Amino acid sequence: MKTKRSSRPSFTEQDTLVTPTTPMLEQHFEEILEAVEEIHNLSAALRVIPLDDKNQDEYEGRLYAALTHLDHHVKPAIKEWDRVVDRMPED
Repeated sequence: MKTKRSSRPSFTEQDTLVTPTTPMLEQHFEEILEAVEEIHNLSAALRVIPLDDKNQDEYEGRLYAALTHLDHHVKPAIKEWDRVVDRMPED
């Protein structure tokens, strides 16, 4: 019989952004950082290419996709972070 594994907060991992954390929260952070990097790079490219450049539409489409990808991970990351903090022992 399969059992549902609960994700417990981890307090000791070296390569984490926040402590405590969970694998789900770390995954959301990785996705957020990748999306932010993509948004940054596309924004820089769109600022310097001429408006009539043949790549303008492609870059704008990729920027929109990166923004929606960011939105897809920000809200769940906040929810997971709240869940992790709520599970912390009281001092």
